Amino acid sequence: MNNRQLLEQLITQQLDNAYRFAYTYTKNQAMSEDVVSESVLKALKNIHTLKNPNYIKTWFYRIIINTALSYLKKENQVIPFTDQGEQSGAISFEEQFENMDLHEIIEKMDEKYRTVLVLRFFEDMTLQEIAYTLEENINTIKSRLYRGLSLLKIELEEIS
Repeated sequence: MNNRQLLEQLITQQLDNAYRFAYTYTKNQAMSEDVVSESVLKALKNIHTLKNPNYIKTWFYRIIINTALSYLKKENQVIPFTDQGEQSGAISFEEQFENMDLHEIIEKMDEKYRTVLVLRFFEDMTLQEIAYTLEENINTIKSRLYRGLSLLKIELEEIS
C-alpha cells in the first residue's frame, strides 16, 4: 500500500477523532471542520514528503495542530467554550462536552499540558507518538504528562 492509500485509510478511520482533536484547539464545531478539511487537503498535497509510513498518524495530527494554530492566529478570535447557535433535536458537537467537569478542567489548562493529555488519553497515542507529533523530546512529554495529571488531580479534588 502506498502512502496516499495509507493516508486515505487513516482519514476514513480517524475523521471523527481528527474533528474532536481540532475542537480542543478551536472550541467551535464549524472552525474544527474547517481546520480538518484544510488539514486533509494539506496532507494529500504533501503526502510525498512523508518519509516513514509508520508515522502517518502522528504526521497527520501535526498538520492538524499547525493548521488549527494558523487558523486561530488568522482569525484572531477568542472562541467561547459553547456556542448557543442553532438548536436541533440532535445533540450538537459542543453539547456532548458542555457538562463534563473533566473536559472543562482540561480546557483551562496550559496548552502544553492539555495537548499531551488529549493526545494520550483521548487519541490513544503512545508517548513516543506524542513526542514525534509535537516534535519534542520524549522526556519532555513524560514531564508534561505527569505535571498535567498532577494539575488535573488537584482540580478534581477541589470539585469533590
